[in-house]
Amino acid sequence: MVIGGVAYKARGVIKLSPSNMETSSGVNQDGSLYRTVAPKARAAELTFDRFKDLQGQDLAWSDEIMGLTNLAVTFVEQDGGQTHMLTGAFFVGTPGQDLSTGEVDGLSLAADSYKTIKN
Repeated sequence: MVIGGVAYKARGVIKLSPSNMETSSGVNQDGSLYRTVAPKARAAELTFDRFKDLQGQDLAWSDEIMGLTNLAVTFVEQDGGQTHMLTGAFFVGTPGQDLSTGEVDGLSLAADSYKTIKN
């Protein structure tokens, strides 16, 4: 996983939501079905390994991290043969760290655009 040009160790599953719209349905009083469409951010849910980069250097926590904008984010599937790119991204959520495992969770990325490339 590369965020803003720095490679980080992801941990666990990255859940990608590449669409920028959300649909829902409902039923009118006469039983007929209707559909609504609403815009939403493209997103990715992820966890980190102690916020370490691939060289093993800790990312010193600063609240400025939550203020970073316009990040370029790349995920490369190890088995799937695809590269996923989010651009215009920023962090959302409330970060937390499990001090026994080092896992950092509670963060997602929201992005302006999404693109996938088959390797």
